[in-house]
Amino acid sequence: MWDLTRWKRKKKYTLGKNFEPRIKIVAVFFAVLALLIIARLFDFQVLKFDFYYALASDQHEIYQKLFPERGSIFLKDKAGSALSKQEILYPLAINKDYNLVYAQPKFIDKKPDEITELLAPILEPNEENLEDFEKELIEKLSKTDDPYEPLKHKVEDSQVEMIEQLELNGIKSVKETFRYYPEKNISSNILGYVGFARDGIKKGLYGVEGYFNQQLSGQQGTVKSEKDIAGRLISVGDKEFVRAEDGADIILTLDKTVQFEVCSQLNMHAEIIEAKSAAAVIMHPKTGEIIAMCSYPDFDPNDYGNIEDISAYNNRAIFEAYEPGSIFKPITMAAGLDLGVITPETTYFDDGFVKIDEFTIRNADKKAHGKQTMTQVLEKSLNTGTIFAVRQIGKRDFRKYVEKFGFGEKTDIQLDTEVAGDISSLKKRSEVFEATGSFGQGITATPLQMVQAFSAIANGGKLVTPYIIEEIRQADGVVIKTNRPRPKQIISSKTSTLLSGMMVSVVKNGQGQAASVPGYYVAGKTGTAQIAEGGEYSNKTNHSFIGFAPIKAPAFTMILKFENPKKGSYSSVTTAPLFSRLAKFILDYYHVMPDAL
Repeated sequence: MWDLTRWKRKKKYTLGKNFEPRIKIVAVFFAVLALLIIARLFDFQVLKFDFYYALASDQHEIYQKLFPERGSIFLKDKAGSALSKQEILYPLAINKDYNLVYAQPKFIDKKPDEITELLAPILEPNEENLEDFEKELIEKLSKTDDPYEPLKHKVEDSQVEMIEQLELNGIKSVKETFRYYPEKNISSNILGYVGFARDGIKKGLYGVEGYFNQQLSGQQGTVKSEKDIAGRLISVGDKEFVRAEDGADIILTLDKTVQFEVCSQLNMHAEIIEAKSAAAVIMHPKTGEIIAMCSYPDFDPNDYGNIEDISAYNNRAIFEAYEPGSIFKPITMAAGLDLGVITPETTYFDDGFVKIDEFTIRNADKKAHGKQTMTQVLEKSLNTGTIFAVRQIGKRDFRKYVEKFGFGEKTDIQLDTEVAGDISSLKKRSEVFEATGSFGQGITATPLQMVQAFSAIANGGKLVTPYIIEEIRQADGVVIKTNRPRPKQIISSKTSTLLSGMMVSVVKNGQGQAASVPGYYVAGKTGTAQIAEGGEYSNKTNHSFIGFAPIKAPAFTMILKFENPKKGSYSSVTTAPLFSRLAKFILDYYHVMPDAL
């Protein structure tokens, strides 16, 4: 008889002995699988967290992570910083969130004219444009088959709130970021704007926005992943998410208070004397730091497309080289004094004209003044006197000094559209070219180049490099200071002192008397230059005044230039008085002590 109990025990023992390795294999398999899952989760949640988070984010978040924020442009409120003992930055160009209001016509349940009646007054508060906007709105809302129709960009949050209260089906809004310029027209020619270039790409154009577009733009982020033939992500494929790097912030050297005052006064004065255009530059003569720079006409970079003449985009302080006329005469005197071929007391006899070949060159007043010193040449702005001086200097040395003062080359200021000017006529053989060049005719320079040259006269003879960027602050915290070349000694300190005294006499006794500031020795020079048109000189003129103060330790060098003013024949009348007002403002603002007169 069979012992079934024994058989079952034996069978159980046999099965357990054979099955145990299989259990171990299965256990190892699941252990490895668990490790793989853990490793994969670690890869998802730690190593590639940014990638999958970006995929799970909404469109706005993805945009923020993939597209960098453009850097801002600031200037320092130096007066406020001095009072508070803390750095105060004032924004000139920042990013601002607006709203795009759009329609989904197929979801609209009201008539287009009914919706227009409700929306138009909110979206277009300007009554002058309201009627045209209403017509445009009705046309867009009537496109019933159109799934998307933009109605208005740059809509403020308060306007969107008013629209939402209307509870209109098919009317939506979405956030969008635009460049915003709080000061509008002030400094616009320095800043430039962000807009669409000819290639259709939105980027910085003109000014700081154009010159530093790459630094301001930052680095765009990326999302990369392998996909299958149907366009689906492959879970085992390579994946990468690189966040965007925001653009750098740029700090300008401009003084907020001085910039506002000078630009406002320049614009107002240009309109009073009915000038076609105008420019102003104020620079610290020892450092090259640009304190103020203005150009007229200007524009609102928030609405850059709404201008009649695109030349308003140009910064005339660096873009338009012009024949400077008599403000160039101190440069000729500097060369003669430095070479020792003239002194302030050197005399010549003025017949009122000089004949060179078939040309007759006359003084601007058409008069003969008899025996005159070189100081009187500057006081009365005598063309014959600088021709006398340049003949003592010599053709080659005159050109060499003009080049030493920086003419014919860009200053390399960090702004878009700077031009170099033209002094090529000084290389021509005929004597007439250095003769006319001696009083600023036949050569061209920018207002900035003139300020750079006169700063060398003001500061003891050193040519400094103008700069308008104080520092660049990168998104990672790195601060890049402007690298300023070492000043070059181009004339002796003695020449600088002598010439400065001669220019003080111009303001005290000569044609520049309207530029004087009570209590201070002001050095300056007037310039009224004919404008060449079609190869001949016309009756139109450019009016300039350039100078510095106070004489012992100049706080600024300033040039004011007006193109073809219709009211006023000479710069002594049109330009010198404005120089006086602005010079007084700057000296008071910087608390510069009066000279002991």
